[in-house]
Amino acid sequence: MITVIGGGPSGRMGAIHLALAGEKVRLIEKRGALGGQCLHQGCMVICGLNDAARIVTDSKNLRNLSVFNTVPEVSLNSLWTRMNKIQSVISGILDKETIDAGVELINGEAFVDGSNITLNGEKLDTDKILITTGSRPIIPEIPGIHLKGIYNPHSIFSLKEVPEKLTIIGGGVIASEYAQIFSAFGAEVTMVIRSSLLRGKPDLMRTAAFKELGDVNIREYTLLKEICGETLVESVKISGNGKEEEIPSDAVLIASGLRPNSDCIKGIKKGESGEILVNENYETSVKGVYAAGDVTGAPFMTPVARMEGTSAAKSILGQTPEKLPSFIPQSVKLHYEHSFCRTNNDNSKAVSLPAPSGPGSFWSVPKRYTGKSLIEYEKDTGRLTGMYLGAPSSAPVAAYIAYMMEKGASIADFNRFIEVHPSTDGISVLLKYAGYLENGGK
Repeated sequence: MITVIGGGPSGRMGAIHLALAGEKVRLIEKRGALGGQCLHQGCMVICGLNDAARIVTDSKNLRNLSVFNTVPEVSLNSLWTRMNKIQSVISGILDKETIDAGVELINGEAFVDGSNITLNGEKLDTDKILITTGSRPIIPEIPGIHLKGIYNPHSIFSLKEVPEKLTIIGGGVIASEYAQIFSAFGAEVTMVIRSSLLRGKPDLMRTAAFKELGDVNIREYTLLKEICGETLVESVKISGNGKEEEIPSDAVLIASGLRPNSDCIKGIKKGESGEILVNENYETSVKGVYAAGDVTGAPFMTPVARMEGTSAAKSILGQTPEKLPSFIPQSVKLHYEHSFCRTNNDNSKAVSLPAPSGPGSFWSVPKRYTGKSLIEYEKDTGRLTGMYLGAPSSAPVAAYIAYMMEKGASIADFNRFIEVHPSTDGISVLLKYAGYLENGGK
């Protein structure tokens, strides 16, 4: 018997792979419903919120162009209710897929101490263990953190109305996505960012983010000192640029990153942030105990967690797991979808053009904002080394380009590439354009 702890993307993929290989597998999930943070508090939540936010923003634009007469108002309470029903449908599908693969599902909370597992206080017999308990939001220890009106991506569902003034703590992907969403919903949003907005992301993406978050008060290089109020949040005290000030707030959203969810694990070596340490075979410091996904640390990405879960399963089966790709595509969902994949290469050349107008951006032509596209390639060989696309839909493009980059594709490989039209994909145009430039205009 192999026991998998955690029913998110990593655990589910690992359990299914093991079961399909003929192993007897049990998967323990404490929330009952499968899908993990991605479905219940992360990716899918952002998708649902962002779909609604885009409709509101696009409606405002069409009203300004005299195409629409009105702009819809968001009922946040109804949104959560409908979202929960959709999540239940998706979770039910995941349950069926997992059971059909031969995995036994168990609802309960498991604890690991070395090679021993207890479930609801009772010890379980198992041959091997795969720990995939995911991650959770980082909650800073600051004065006022326990006041009512403070939320994080796991508790945001208890916010029943769009606040008049919302302060978001953080400047990464999740914080930026929530800032765009609640700004579109009508809140006056302030972002308190310890460093810079979307630090480390491509310059074109950061420029686009500032544009799309134009109604958001972005406070970079600013520290949160205290959250003030009697029982409810009333304001936040911040410090930046050598001065302190107090900002009125009806609600505060803590979106300052994730940490491994490993409190239920003992007797196994961990890193400074609580991440379970594993070797190249995903085995922990205890023989026969493996770990994969967010619980082993960054990058806290669903596709990586899925791949790691499958790789850990292969290792449990005695196979050699594949290494993660060097090129991993990433995406940020603002009004447009901003996707990229890159590597550090000093010998690279960059070419950039506006993304073409098409589905989702046609009515943005009057504002001269249809998005941006960029590719990077080696000057000598033409081999692709990076890309960025900001457009209504860009994630699928980034995924396929990243795979081709992993295979060593060059701009010359796209000379006879035929794209789909109409489309907002500016990468295909850039690849041909770069090939034209490098071939002396021929």
